[in-house]
Amino acid sequence: MPSFKDFTESDLDSVFFNPNEFGIPILIEDELVVVVMDDEKMVERKLFKGAEGFHTEELLFYVKKNALSFYPRPDNLVVFDNVDWKITDVQEDVGLLTVSGERVSG
Repeated sequence: MPSFKDFTESDLDSVFFNPNEFGIPILIEDELVVVVMDDEKMVERKLFKGAEGFHTEELLFYVKKNALSFYPRPDNLVVFDNVDWKITDVQEDVGLLTVSGERVSG
């Protein structure tokens, strides 16, 4: 009998990371991977940190851990969709990475 984990892993591929649903194919460090962007969670985090008055370009996305050939770490610089970003936070949960970053200017 399949477990709850089996169902959630199946949903990650068939719904969450499906480009016809929520997934967006994008280049990260010249690797084409499917991510899910989460602008609402980024705004929530900014409000929690009390940074709603500051203007910085930030992003938050989800990616499957095995989709990248590297493990993103805070302070790493990565090219995301042809733009330089500094990773500010990475959280891992059951093979899924939640990655936050801020745009590198200059």
